[in-house]
Amino acid sequence: MSSRTAASIGAWLALTVAAVTTVATVNFVRVRDGFEVEARTLHRVVSQRADQHDAHLTSLAAVLASPDRSFTTVSAVAEAVLRFYPRITAIDIVGLASLPNLVFTTRELQPGRPRLDGLAAAAANLAAGQAVVLAEPHGAEAYHLIKKLPEATAQAGILVMTVDARRLIEPEGDLPAGTNLALYDLSGRELVYVGRPASSVGLLPSLVFEKALGSRSQPLLLRAARQPGFGELLPPLAAALVAAITGIGVLLAGFVLRERRATREARERASFHEHQAKLAHAMRVNTVGEMASGIAHELTQPLTAILSRSQAGLRLARCPSPDWGEIISALDANVRLAKRAGDILARLRAYVSNSRPAPEPASLNRLVANVAELMWGDLERRGIALELDLAPSDLVAVVDRVSIEQVVHNLVRNAADAVEILAQERRTVTVTTTADGDMSVIAIRDQGPGILATDLPRLFEPFFTTKPGGMGLGLPLCERIVESFGGRITAANAPEGGAVFTVRLPRLGDRRKEAAE
Repeated sequence: MSSRTAASIGAWLALTVAAVTTVATVNFVRVRDGFEVEARTLHRVVSQRADQHDAHLTSLAAVLASPDRSFTTVSAVAEAVLRFYPRITAIDIVGLASLPNLVFTTRELQPGRPRLDGLAAAAANLAAGQAVVLAEPHGAEAYHLIKKLPEATAQAGILVMTVDARRLIEPEGDLPAGTNLALYDLSGRELVYVGRPASSVGLLPSLVFEKALGSRSQPLLLRAARQPGFGELLPPLAAALVAAITGIGVLLAGFVLRERRATREARERASFHEHQAKLAHAMRVNTVGEMASGIAHELTQPLTAILSRSQAGLRLARCPSPDWGEIISALDANVRLAKRAGDILARLRAYVSNSRPAPEPASLNRLVANVAELMWGDLERRGIALELDLAPSDLVAVVDRVSIEQVVHNLVRNAADAVEILAQERRTVTVTTTADGDMSVIAIRDQGPGILATDLPRLFEPFFTTKPGGMGLGLPLCERIVESFGGRITAANAPEGGAVFTVRLPRLGDRRKEAAE
């Protein structure tokens, strides 16, 4: 896996985790707010139910205090209360004479009457009209609401209402799955618990609502709790959608960044190539001075021959009986020599020009010969022999002739610099052209000291040089030019001594060569 792919996957995972966390947080807030609303609604309903208990006890106490009181009336009111409010399971009247005694009850058909002494003890410190809550013993999910009757009431004592705690906290609608309800008295005793026991260990925080009922006589604590599920906070469809969206976002971001990087790299390459082209032109112009003596020598030969043949032609023309054949021969020679001088100047002009590369089929043998003609004078002056060993059959490659001539010129000049300080018998530079399969090979060999093994891997690095005062740009430029035409340039030390620079260029096949010609 590439580092770029790994980085993309890492970015996608990070974005997905961030997005999933955001979605889960939003859903958690929504679930929490909904739970809060439902719990407060249930608290209000339960508080109203508790207030109804007080109202019923007040109504019963009023019946007992009326002048025409009778237990028949009390029984009718009590039965109506039990019928319309199923959570109220029993109503009792207990007298508080020397010993507590049950004066009235609705439990005739119900087993397990309350313990009178416990009820009397709970009401001992109550003032008339006050009420208190007493939990049903033995874990029963009920409690007694005890109210002290006034002394003027017949058979004064206490009025007891038994309430089913489970029905008291029963919601009017369906609560979300996993919601637990509990009711506690003032001592913290649990009167009833509805739902599954809450887990003490969970990855998600629990939602809890606790608040005492609004009834003064029944200040019971209502507690609602809920453990949200992963499916609520992060539905599978939402998770898949988030992963898909973040994946698409990462892909689009990667594509945009890749395009921007490619554009920037293309712009940098274009700028680099432009600077390289300017440098190559400057180097070609700089070598004109080095080749000046060779060019002068090349031009002197045809110009001298033209002058001598023109003078001979003039003498023949002034003779009484001119030999027109000789005159025509002299003029033909002048034309050939003038063309040769023109070719020399054309090669020099093409070498120095800053024209754009124009790849076309070119003869590598002719190309090497052109460089040799341009450099011959300078090398002769320095006492360096340039030997050509050209392939018998012409080698043709699709290149820019001037650019490859520049490469060969730089390599020959480097070889000449390497042997210039050596003995005369070692001042030889050899240029060879051969065919190697579908590649054309130009090898420049010298008999100098060779290249240090530590320097070989760095020869083509920009600004690396082994010459005092060198810039280290010639060989990198040569490499770029050769590679731009699909070729390759290498350097090595020859077994017999000296260095060998090899240029390999794709060879043009015979059929394509004929078509190009």
